[in-house]
Amino acid sequence: MTRVAWQRLVRPTGGAVLSLATDGHILLAGTASGAFVATRPGETWVPLPFPANWGRLELANPVAIAPWGDRYIATPSGLYRSKVDGSWQRCLEATSIVALRTSREGEQQLVVVADQLDGVLISPDAGTSWEAANAGLATQVEIVDLALSPRFAEDHLALLVTSDGVFVNRSRRWRWQAAAPVPGLLECGAFLTNESGRVSCLVGGDEGLFRSDDRGRSWRAISLPHQGSWSVLATDRAGRVVAAASDRSLVWSSDGEHWEALPDLPSPALSLAVLDERWLVVGTLSQGCLLGERPVRTWREWNDELYGHFPLGIVVRANGELVTSDYSGTVLRSPDEGRTWERVVLDRGLAQFAGGATGPLFALALDAVLRSSDALHWQEMYALDDISESTWLLVSDDGRTVFLIEHDVEPTLEPVVLLHASTDGGITWQTSESEAFALVQGAALAPNGSALALLTVRMEELRQALSIRTLPDGDWRHYPWSEPLPETGIVRMLWSENGEAILVVAENEVWIVRQPLGRPLIRFVEELDNPVSALGRAGKTGWFIATGTSLWYCETTGELRKLEPSLPQHTIVAVTGGRAVGALQGYAADVGGTIWRFAEE
Repeated sequence: MTRVAWQRLVRPTGGAVLSLATDGHILLAGTASGAFVATRPGETWVPLPFPANWGRLELANPVAIAPWGDRYIATPSGLYRSKVDGSWQRCLEATSIVALRTSREGEQQLVVVADQLDGVLISPDAGTSWEAANAGLATQVEIVDLALSPRFAEDHLALLVTSDGVFVNRSRRWRWQAAAPVPGLLECGAFLTNESGRVSCLVGGDEGLFRSDDRGRSWRAISLPHQGSWSVLATDRAGRVVAAASDRSLVWSSDGEHWEALPDLPSPALSLAVLDERWLVVGTLSQGCLLGERPVRTWREWNDELYGHFPLGIVVRANGELVTSDYSGTVLRSPDEGRTWERVVLDRGLAQFAGGATGPLFALALDAVLRSSDALHWQEMYALDDISESTWLLVSDDGRTVFLIEHDVEPTLEPVVLLHASTDGGITWQTSESEAFALVQGAALAPNGSALALLTVRMEELRQALSIRTLPDGDWRHYPWSEPLPETGIVRMLWSENGEAILVVAENEVWIVRQPLGRPLIRFVEELDNPVSALGRAGKTGWFIATGTSLWYCETTGELRKLEPSLPQHTIVAVTGGRAVGALQGYAADVGGTIWRFAEE
């Protein structure tokens, strides 16, 4: 064990608000940092206190406030219920929930979720017991949204928006029936009621908004003041007022027929909450929450104590600059190692961020590779149609050699690996394609850009191997892995600064590859208690390893030491060593958006 001292450098408010919910009075916001509550528009947000022995409440999306007052928060680790009395209940284990709704039905406290793997699940007792409600649905249907009628206790109407179309439930027995076809790719759905209580269905997608007054049997296009791809729909609790978002455009209606264009947003909308005919809250990609009061003429930021920045990486520059970027496209630059900060908002979602001690910095957006020489001014260097879920952005220490590696599956179900490479700092690119790999699990670039290492499963042998290629034109060399590694999930890999070893981590298994450019020696080091969440270089001959809120130091010899105490309250998702030679010190960023400095005492 090695003792370190921690210093909190900065924690910006705002960022990405992934989900919003309201009961007309209380607001509940879900972000990467957790769930936050406000009891009236404009007041300070308060984080929901999660039981300390339950881990960390992170990546809260979606969220809901039930008619009986409980709050429900879905995360990748499970669905949680925060009760009115302050106690907590774990309702479901690890989930991939995309929609979460609540309603009363007689004495029942109904919770309904749409899960990417399990389909529709319902609980009649506020989340204690569950049963599937997938009758009428295909086995592998891709659900994108779920809505319940404001009068669900009487009409039992539920709307399911999927990649295959719209499905409607009209019975308490939960049997889904295909609605009439709707043009385009759909992304959202909602119910609207008029003064007489008549319920209409609304769906939105890349072809516009559509309305059905006969429970999905027919649809008609809605005339709107803006054209676009509508990705978010929200109504007030009674279903009388509705708002819809398309990127930065927002429209509002109190009857579903006459729509009003609201002022453009400064950042794309991710979520909406309609309190009533007066108040509207927008959760944005990079500006946190925006509050609008009708008639809306301007948007007011509402981010006091609201945190939604999910860091992607930290780079320490040779001149002492510290640069970090997050999912929302916010880049922070400190010219003095964390004492003062400058901020630039790219206003586009980012997936990865990388760079070296010198040369340009790079960020991977959903449709392009971006480049900057000073962290403040960015330009698009390489356009992409799309990126696959398994993608690695790798940059040499001098910023001249850049690789973008994609592992994807073609429509023929054949795996393909694309290697996009630049040897002039991202100015020009070449793309090569390989069908030799059935799977790529991890990737690392030598610090000087001289070699590329992949953890692969080859089509020829269907076993895991370390695949190494010297650059620029060397052939692939393959070395069988000594023991099977988990084939699910991403394997983290990082070359040592001196180029003499590669750290490989699969979930919580730590391995070291010695002499990767000679005859590689693959050695198992240790199995840690928790999955690894970040890797970073620590001087010339070691690495930092983050497991949740804990940090470890691993030497290239395989010696592993835990750094104590574990001060961050959120999962560490980025870590790197500092500039000081011979000192065990560096920087870390956690899911709460905090940037830390740590140093051996």
